Amino acid sequence: MSDEEPSELMRRYAAGDETAFEPLYRSMGPPLARFCMRLAGLRTDGCDVFQETFMRIHRARSTFVERSNPLHWAYAIARSVYIDRLRYRRRRPEQLGPAKDASEIDRRMGRDDPEATLDARDAHTVVLEELARMSETNRVAYILIREEELSVKDAAAILGLTEDAVKKRAHRAYAQLRAALGAAGWRPEGRGESWDVVPAEA
Repeated sequence: MSDEEPSELMRRYAAGDETAFEPLYRSMGPPLARFCMRLAGLRTDGCDVFQETFMRIHRARSTFVERSNPLHWAYAIARSVYIDRLRYRRRRPEQLGPAKDASEIDRRMGRDDPEATLDARDAHTVVLEELARMSETNRVAYILIREEELSVKDAAAILGLTEDAVKKRAHRAYAQLRAALGAAGWRPEGRGESWDVVPAEA
């Protein structure tokens, strides 16, 4: 197991040192895989995005800027991979596979059944559904700041937006999630954009 920092491993890998790849993969793989899964929504899509991201990292390694954060660089590449996949699918709708739009999520969750109740829907499921409904930029802003705990400055660099724009995107995502949780019978607790959820009757 290497004790080197990811930035040093990436510097070596970018310089052509193939022995740096394995420890770099062990270091960056878990958080990058989590990001890809949350970005894509479906496990199969997330795995594909993750694999393609590492392929692009390999092809673009010579462009890595020394002393920059390699994981943040990888997040930006993963987002580019995901957007490319969205564009490709829009040109070939017959290859979409399992749908992720709101109507399909409603069908899968049984909301088209008038006798279906909200009792079976846990908070995690509600969050996943609502993330799938969000605009891609709002969703990524939420994931980077709330789940990956990046600073607004770092999230803005990944998204290619101003810090103010990222704050607004993240705030809209938080508000959308709080509203969805409330409608599903959960009461968000906490102030501002830092909160947990409990059953509404608690």
